[in-house]
Amino acid sequence: MNAFVLAVLALLALAARTLCVKLELAGWERLWRFASGPLTVELHRHAGMARLLNDSLEFPQPREFRTLSMRVGGVPVWSQQSIVSLPADVDARIGEVAASEFDHLFTGQFRLTGSKRTAHALYSARH
Repeated sequence: MNAFVLAVLALLALAARTLCVKLELAGWERLWRFASGPLTVELHRHAGMARLLNDSLEFPQPREFRTLSMRVGGVPVWSQQSIVSLPADVDARIGEVAASEFDHLFTGQFRLTGSKRTAHALYSARH
């Protein structure tokens, strides 16, 4: 009976994590997706006005967030996020910023140009 209860709790935890990630990324734009069997690697982005924890600036600033995530069978097992500050004049058009406009500010794995290389490297590292 104890093993059954543990298995149910583990499944509930996986379902809760999957739901939380889906809700968090619901309004984000998917930049690319690589799928091979049950493994999926995705890059999402969101640009908005944000004030980060321990931020030295008093007011929200224009920022772009990108999240690289890996799912196995639809369940998120790994993710990494990168955040860049955008120029102050972008705040008036923050909802219209194209993904490619500030792509050069991100490191390789979060760029549009390095997408296939990143996905294949992550897939190879896990197998």
